[in-house]
Amino acid sequence: MKNRIGIIIAVVSPLIISYCLISSGCQPSHGYITVDSRSGLTQPTFCLYRDASFQEPWDITGIIVWKVHEKQPEVDSQWVDRQMVWDLDYVETQATSPLSCLTYGEVPLGYQENLKAVPLEPEQLYTFFIGGPGGVDAEELDFIIRLNNKGIPERLESH
Repeated sequence: MKNRIGIIIAVVSPLIISYCLISSGCQPSHGYITVDSRSGLTQPTFCLYRDASFQEPWDITGIIVWKVHEKQPEVDSQWVDRQMVWDLDYVETQATSPLSCLTYGEVPLGYQENLKAVPLEPEQLYTFFIGGPGGVDAEELDFIIRLNNKGIPERLESH
């Protein structure tokens, strides 16, 4: 009887441990995104980080940028109408590695543009999503190119 119990434990234990590791430890991580403060006003640079302090860069495997036409007033992060204005994916190669920052409209070596970047319009709300390695996802982030009182792009706001 003791041998049977020992055999069952020996067979079942690795299965239970594997299940626990897969169900908890192999979940995609969460990344943190930002618009680089040094980026150009009409060509922002988007970056992905592993940590909330934005100190540890992470590889970008894809980015999508949308022009937001209308938001639901009662829910800040829900869009009623938006249009994709840029879509870029990393294509795995041995010659290149993914980057941690990408500039709007630029297609670095190793990336493939699925939708050519449309010029960004000042005072228009945009949002972007970045994907990272192994299914890493990051929250979407909104940005606007603000004009000064003379109608010249002055600053880039992100929220």
